[in-house]
Formats: sequence, structure tokens, C-alpha cells
Amino acid sequence: MERTVSVPLYIGAFLMSLAIFLLGIYIGSTMDSSHLASISEDVSSVSDRVASVQLLILMEGNSSAFCPVYSSELDAIDNDVEKMGYMLTYLEDEKGVFDNELKKKYFVLEAESYVLSRKVNDLCGDDSTLLINFYSNKDCGRCKEQGTEILQARDELAAGGVGVKLFSFDGELNSSVADALEAQYGVSGYPSVVIDGKTYSGFRTSDELKALIKGSS
Repeated sequence: MERTVSVPLYIGAFLMSLAIFLLGIYIGSTMDSSHLASISEDVSSVSDRVASVQLLILMEGNSSAFCPVYSSELDAIDNDVEKMGYMLTYLEDEKGVFDNELKKKYFVLEAESYVLSRKVNDLCGDDSTLLINFYSNKDCGRCKEQGTEILQARDELAAGGVGVKLFSFDGELNSSVADALEAQYGVSGYPSVVIDGKTYSGFRTSDELKALIKGSS
């Protein structure tokens, strides 16, 4: 007995599958856009907090009386900035979502946080090491690996009571802030790290980084 093929049934199944597929793409795109909008709002909010701390330091005439406030607020700012960085990296690496203008705004916030950290270090005697990681997403075979080594070094040093504050910039994003920092520290290739103002070119293992950081303290 021959089985008859129901063309309308197959067409209906195909159209339903297509609809589900397109719905998934739409939901994913909507969620990605929502994440980007959320990050943009967070960048603006944290930038305002940085400006508030800078204004307070200016008003107090470089007095160290408010150092506990500066340090506490700066720690919270650093945590928020790092979370935003992780989310931007996740969207780029895992979702293929890029927003260069948002990333440039994030770099401005990072630079503001870096300058504020230098100020608080000098004013309050904070001995945290400031480390800038310059990388490229275009043509840098070991830049991602370098980022992993930096995080490992930072976490291992933190376990031993050594504080390290990390700032990362894509040097080929055409960000004026990143370009200015590269010029200031003489960065000529990727990866490169700047540890408390001193530049080290080329890939460094976590052990090498720990030795450099301890040497700068």
C-alpha cells in the first residue's frame, strides 16, 4: 500500500520551523540590543560618579581627610567598570556583537578611572599597582592569551595581599583616549603592558608579570 505524501503538511512544518528560527534571531537581537543599552547607561552613570569624586578632591584642596571615602568609592567604581568590560568582551567573543562607539565611551571611562586611581594613590598612599594592558582585536595572535595571564597574575597577587588595578585598551580601535595613552607610554606593538608607568612590550607570562609588579612596588 503506497503512502501518500502530504505536501501541505510538509510546507506547514517548514514554515513553522522557519518562524521559530526567525523568532529566535529576533529575540537574540533584542536581548543583545538591551545589553548594549544597559552598558551604555552604566557607563554614563559610573562616569558621573568618577566626576563627583574628582570634584570632591578638587574642593578639598588635595586634603587626605576624605581618603577613606575616595578609596571606598574608587573600589566600587573599579568593580563596576570591570563588570562592564567583561560584558563587552562576552558580547564580542560569544555573540559577535560589536559597538565601537560604545567601546570608545567605555575607554574614556577607563581612562578617567585610571587618572583618578593615580590621584588617590598619590594623595592617600595607596600602594596598589596600576597595570594597563594594550591589545589589538585585529592582528594579535597572543593578545587574548596575554589577557588571561594578566588576570591570573592579578588574582594570585591579590591572594597574597598585593593589590593590582587593571585597565585594558584596544589600541587599534581609533580611540583618541587609547591613542593618547599609547603615545604617553611609548607603546609600539601588541600586546604591551604598562606597570606603574613603565612600559613592557611583548607577551609576558603570569610569573613574569608578578615579578615585574613586585619589582615596581
